[in-house]
Amino acid sequence: MKGVGIASPATPLQPQRGGWKDSARRAALVSALLLAAVWAWSHFQQHSAALHGSPLKPVPAPSLSGFTDTQGRAFSWTRERGRAVLVFFGYTHCPDVCPLTLAALAQSLERLGPLRKQVRVVFVTLDPARDTAPVLRAYLDAFLPDTIGLRAAMPAVRVSARQWGITWRRVDTADGAYWIDHTAAVTLVGPDGRLVARYGYGQLTDPSWLADDLRTVLERG
Repeated sequence: MKGVGIASPATPLQPQRGGWKDSARRAALVSALLLAAVWAWSHFQQHSAALHGSPLKPVPAPSLSGFTDTQGRAFSWTRERGRAVLVFFGYTHCPDVCPLTLAALAQSLERLGPLRKQVRVVFVTLDPARDTAPVLRAYLDAFLPDTIGLRAAMPAVRVSARQWGITWRRVDTADGAYWIDHTAAVTLVGPDGRLVARYGYGQLTDPSWLADDLRTVLERG
């Protein structure tokens, strides 16, 4: 009967050349990939376990390239190594969430005692036209005098906000003024310069939460 593919006993099936070697190589590759995945997950869990903030993948913090502080110095993450850094994007004319967030950070940092010296706050303005260096310095000194205030030209602000996951838009008002609608989130960067966690305002309402997280991160180093 035609069409039935039955091998003849006189012609034994031949094994594929190198079949077992290929299988062994594939098994070794799969094992290596699984081990790498387990290590990555374990590493991620170590950075995120027991934190009150929303954990982030522990990648290097974006560079904040093009920004200068209120003394005119270019910002560098190298100078902040060994510290926990809290990064917040806002503006000095903000009527509510920015002053509330800075006040909440101040309350959390007060709980750290001697560890307070190992924490830095970085405030990045979304409104460089109005937030001149003197305006920005005076505003931050009213909340946290050692805060680094950063400003840059608008193209650099747009790029940096996108890198940090901050969405924002300018809203013009009928009287010719404007305000800025923006993501209100604080990002924690560890002493090794890598992202750790993100905090919405609701996660900052209890000062002990962030204080506990900062102690944990500083102990890890």
